Amino acid sequence: KPGVKDKILEMAMNSSGVRDTGRVLKVAYNTVLRTLKNSHLDK
Repeated sequence: KPGVKDKILEMAMNSSGVRDTGRVLKVAYNTVLRTLKNSHLDK
């Protein structure tokens, strides 16, 4: 889904938990973890 990666990172910066983020954005727990783990590679 377009824009989900940015929303995941934004929610993480605002102290939302991994499970909370997945539930709100309707994405899998593993998708959230993978995005957060790989986010440092984009910078």
